[in-house]
Amino acid sequence: MLRTRVGYAGGKKDKPTYRSIGDHTEAIQIEFDPKVITFDRLLRLFWESHDPCGGAWSTQYKSVLWTHGDAQAKSAKAYVDAWEKKTRRKVTTEILPAPKFWIAEDYHQKYRLRAKKALLSALFAEKPTHEQIRESTITARVNGWISGYGSPDEIAAEIKKLKVSEKARKALSKELGRRAFATAK
Repeated sequence: MLRTRVGYAGGKKDKPTYRSIGDHTEAIQIEFDPKVITFDRLLRLFWESHDPCGGAWSTQYKSVLWTHGDAQAKSAKAYVDAWEKKTRRKVTTEILPAPKFWIAEDYHQKYRLRAKKALLSALFAEKPTHEQIRESTITARVNGWISGYGSPDEIAAEIKKLKVSEKARKALSKELGRRAFATAK
């Protein structure tokens, strides 16, 4: 992922907020490089990361996949067809064209990473702005790692590629423990 942002989508309310979400659904916007990770790989991660057959108890938390263009919509529909055939369960996750995306409040962006003050400050030479936290590739990756995603080998490769400082490496190693990037030097 190049960057991730959380926010709201799918409703009619102008400028929704967490406290005044209206008829929107909480959403994540993922910006990715298709030369590095394909949309089909992201689809697989999406379907494996939630129960696509579960019902939502509110519009705010419903399961929906917003697509950009016909190719993504066709891939998503093919995945649904294969999933239903394999599991013999009806998928309730909606597949819809991407609507306007409203970026959520700063305190929602990289929520898990924000709780790790020492790690966050180690990632940046100076205190990061809310925009840097929201838009940075490294914060997207680290937020995922501390949420349990990524193998040690994947983390090691990313750390090397992203040219993380020694101070940040030590903070990451302390935070990730056994999942730390032992081979990244």
